[in-house]
Parts: sequence; structure tokens; C-alpha cells
Amino acid sequence: MIKSIYASVLCLCLGMVSPAFAEAPQSTALTSQVSVAGQMNLDKFSALLKQGFKSVIVNRPDQESGNVVSVSQLREMAEKSHVSVIYQPVESGKISQTDIQEFAKYYNELTKPILLVCRSGSRSASLFNQAKAQGLLND
Repeated sequence: MIKSIYASVLCLCLGMVSPAFAEAPQSTALTSQVSVAGQMNLDKFSALLKQGFKSVIVNRPDQESGNVVSVSQLREMAEKSHVSVIYQPVESGKISQTDIQEFAKYYNELTKPILLVCRSGSRSASLFNQAKAQGLLND
């Protein structure tokens, strides 16, 4: 009897969960002004733009294996929403000091909030965190 009550309550609760909460998050916030997103497609990018990002930095090279959308496609969509897109391709696992300084320059010049894009979000997060640790970001 108790098992059937628990099962009924569980089914009722699961039935009330919105599909939006069942999906993986579209982006991960690093701060209130910066988020990262991984593997991009046009539908996901469109949904992210509706969240109010004012600028985007794409760190994934167009020619990288598994990339399904080019920066020119993202830029075309973003410009319709008056969102700036910077293409700063960085090879995975090979972030240089020059890459960090270039990232900081863009970050400091762009309107916030900023969305950072790469394959998993790790490369972009690493650029942000290294620039921040070096005191290169004006916050």
C-alpha cells in the first residue's frame, strides 16, 4: 500500500516537471555578465540570443572536427538581433599568452553580457579564467 502511494506521488511529481527543466542547460554562467556554451547549432544559438546576450566570442575554429555551424552563420543570425560577434579561434589544448591577451582585449571592449562559445565551453572558460587571474579583465 505504501509503495503504491509513493509510486503515485512520484508519477504525479514527474508529470509536473516542465520539459525545459528536463533538458541540459543551454549555457553555464561564469559570472553575472559572462556565460559559456558548448556545441552550437542554429536553434540553440537562436534560443541563447533570446536570453539577452549583447556580445558573443566564438573560440571554436570553423574547421574543427564536429563543428556544425560556421561563425558567419552565427554572425548573420546575431546581427539581426543587434548582437556583436567576435571570431577568436583558439586550437583546443593550445591556449597561448597571446590568445589570453587578445581575449581580454575583446572582453574589455564588448557590451555585456557576453556569451563565449567553443566545443564544450572549457576552452572559452579557460581563456576567461586565465585572463581574470592575470588581472587583464576590467570588471
